[in-house]
Amino acid sequence: MAAPPPAVQQHPAVDVMTDKAAVAIQDRPVVPLSSWLTDALAMCAATNRSLQVLTPADARVTLPLRTVLQNPNARWVVEEPDGSGHFDGFSGVPLVWDERSGFVVRRARPEDGPSPTFRRPCSDPGSQLWIDLRLLRKPREDLLLGDSVEYLAEVFAEADPAGWGTSEPALTPWDPAALTALGRRRSPQPTWTVFTGPPVAAHRFLGTHRTTRVVEGVKETVVFTVGYRRDEEPALHLLGRVAGELAERGVLKTMTVQRLAGRPDLTYEPLWSGPPVPVGVAVGPDTVAEIGTAHADSAPSPGERVGPSHAPALWYPLGDGTDPQAWRQFNALMEHLRPPERGRPS
Repeated sequence: MAAPPPAVQQHPAVDVMTDKAAVAIQDRPVVPLSSWLTDALAMCAATNRSLQVLTPADARVTLPLRTVLQNPNARWVVEEPDGSGHFDGFSGVPLVWDERSGFVVRRARPEDGPSPTFRRPCSDPGSQLWIDLRLLRKPREDLLLGDSVEYLAEVFAEADPAGWGTSEPALTPWDPAALTALGRRRSPQPTWTVFTGPPVAAHRFLGTHRTTRVVEGVKETVVFTVGYRRDEEPALHLLGRVAGELAERGVLKTMTVQRLAGRPDLTYEPLWSGPPVPVGVAVGPDTVAEIGTAHADSAPSPGERVGPSHAPALWYPLGDGTDPQAWRQFNALMEHLRPPERGRPS
């Protein structure tokens, strides 16, 4: 791969440094969020630079790295197979080199559009289910974090989490006590970690776990992603049960579920696979109580009461995740569920 013009190197993971960007060239088939890249990301945050990861067109990135590169202060740069140019790995728009800002979007021209390379078909088409949990835990001495990850792994993959870590590969054996201890040591700063499933499971799964100390307790954010082959349907019928169980445990704030076309191994190629489509939303008992049960029941998309009968949560299914029109339902639902502002009539 051809590197941009050289500059002073200030980090071992960075190949080119400019005033506003740090470019890391990753010439490998699968690019993970390595410890070097997480360290480079911290350096970029401290020096007000963007992190730009440059890969060949046939490379794939992992879910954790994909999540990082979708940040506004990061970019996935892909080199055309013939070396004739570069494009953005998420949008396909052409990129050009700028001496101060690194790779930037080329000024629009009438003939511009996504790179033809970006319009290739997926090499292993399947689908992915993305489950985004927002949980609130009471700050007890015996609190153990990560049980929600274990529960989702059992429900959707019939397996236990295998490893975890602050970068990839997540090789430390899964250990909720160690995960909790790390969060305690870093508090009040947030703790972000990666988890992964075993090599052999009903379905490939991995994700990220973030804990933050807040006034009300400990906030847990879990992004759990599970892959399905082309001939398999995601287990959407289990989602209402999951919301109900988390509500019974007294931890559910929200659960948002989306479906995305993509590889079942949960790696990502620089090509267009379509937008994620909402599958459903759950709101926990506290939110239902805040907006009123009657109001929650009258949402434009019918909800199902789940969890404790005396303090129910609601699960709102929005379809099977294949129709992008579900975004209209999602937006209308979010508008309906927004708590009224103080002083504003409900």
